[in-house]
Amino acid sequence: MDLQKYWDSKHKYYLNADWEDEPTIFSRFTVQHFPKSGKLLELGAGQGQDSRFFAGLGYQVVSTDFNDFALEVSREKAKKKKLDKTKFLNIDMSQGIIPFDNNSFDIVYSHLSIHYFDDNTTKALFQEINRVLKKDGIIAFLANSMSDPDTKEFEKIAEFLYRDREGLQKRYFSVEHIKKEVDGLFEIVVLDGLGAMLDPDKPDDLIRFIGRKV
Repeated sequence: MDLQKYWDSKHKYYLNADWEDEPTIFSRFTVQHFPKSGKLLELGAGQGQDSRFFAGLGYQVVSTDFNDFALEVSREKAKKKKLDKTKFLNIDMSQGIIPFDNNSFDIVYSHLSIHYFDDNTTKALFQEINRVLKKDGIIAFLANSMSDPDTKEFEKIAEFLYRDREGLQKRYFSVEHIKKEVDGLFEIVVLDGLGAMLDPDKPDDLIRFIGRKV
């Protein structure tokens, strides 16, 4: 599957979506657990709606994605809002590497972007996030849940890993699975299946995780 063409198509379609200019429910929920200021890395930021939200609150944001079209849209939208201090970088998380120095960030944030990888890559990413976070730094991510009915419809590739109808590989987590993944790396602050996309009072069974570097 050509992932660049896939995401080019998706992001061109999203251009006219009203929600692309509004902060997500998850970003508004997580910010209450963040330090009041600091340096924030967003992984898989797409067109940058949450990056702009955090930058508008005064965080020093590094907004990343592996799709150049999405990054360019994000850069232009930030410019229009005069969020000129936001930095943009192309990072391909499938390599399991986050190319920053140790202890670089106060916060690492990911909204529905850390759930596309096999077990080894996912473990490597959690290790990398721990490495680039400062002491007591915060990680926050939203991810697919094993309670999603799609797991009964999609092709199972490996434990927790599926292929959807378009051929895209997706990972699905459970609360117990994440507990094992983050053990020794992060102290759990929030871990539940109450993540929502459109209505905070109507959860979509997405996994919410907020942790503190140990």
